[in-house]
Amino acid sequence: MERLHIPEQDFVLARAVSLKGFGGRRAGELALIGKQGRISGSLFGGVADRRISETAVEMLDQGHQFDLLTVQIGDADAVNAGLACGGEAEVLLHHRSGLPKGFLEKVSTREPTALATVVAGPKKGLMVSLDRDLSALSDASVSDSDLGQVIQQRLIQQLSRRLTTLYMEQFDENLVAIEVYSPPTALVIVGQSSLASAISRQGEMLGWSSVIVEQLVEGMYEVKNIGANDALIVLSHDHSIGVPLMEAALREHPNSYVGGLGSRHTQEERRELLRKRGLSEAELESIHGPIGLDLGSKTPEETAMAICAEILAFLSNRSAKSLKDSNGPING
Repeated sequence: MERLHIPEQDFVLARAVSLKGFGGRRAGELALIGKQGRISGSLFGGVADRRISETAVEMLDQGHQFDLLTVQIGDADAVNAGLACGGEAEVLLHHRSGLPKGFLEKVSTREPTALATVVAGPKKGLMVSLDRDLSALSDASVSDSDLGQVIQQRLIQQLSRRLTTLYMEQFDENLVAIEVYSPPTALVIVGQSSLASAISRQGEMLGWSSVIVEQLVEGMYEVKNIGANDALIVLSHDHSIGVPLMEAALREHPNSYVGGLGSRHTQEERRELLRKRGLSEAELESIHGPIGLDLGSKTPEETAMAICAEILAFLSNRSAKSLKDSNGPING
């Protein structure tokens, strides 16, 4: 669950907002370029670093807020860089001062966020940005226009899909770069067991990553780095480990999923210990425990499915009822 490190000095943020070719490359790669042209991160396996770096340094020297750079990479160069094939990409570069306040912080702490930049047209330069709670990160005046409102609705729609995606879209005469950063779910599982292994395998099938911890220090490190798309799953009945980890998650990451295994008696023991640590009733109520959906699970594998299904419903803000009894969209 590594985070993006934001340097204190000036830099330009670069990312590919349109891809043609490259063998289906995954979206979401970021690169930071400082005044000396040094790049942190990577785009296209580094094959286009020189051109991207030169453009970024020029932006920093001249005080430009953003630029759109077309990058073309041949098959031979692409293969040498570890890519499946060559292609063409539009690379969007922003000076850090030109980004909405809070945007980089959200991205760096694995918090879902979205940004739209008008890169061409009458409204060139207009930006709209939202976080997971659909709160605007950009100035209110930016989204007051009709175009701003339309773009905002598109960002809301894309954020609800919980997928990182970057692409270009035409809104009348305006070409807009749409960026949605929604990190894949990472699970912190406390307590090694057959159930822990089953949860890890179930999560892998969903494209999630997981780490199983048994010690408090190790667990604290992992909990520190979770974000709103992630989950803390306490399977251990050792309250000296599980309780402080739950406290840290509930205090520092109130939007994350926190759940605990155990009987209703065990759940109340945990809650009482957390209550003594000063947590509010609202924070205690947010704990998922007993953990998992009521599916009649018996085996570790069935229980793992019930737990991961509850996490998915939580992330999607769904009630987890049968599709037969709902009238909303089936997928998403």
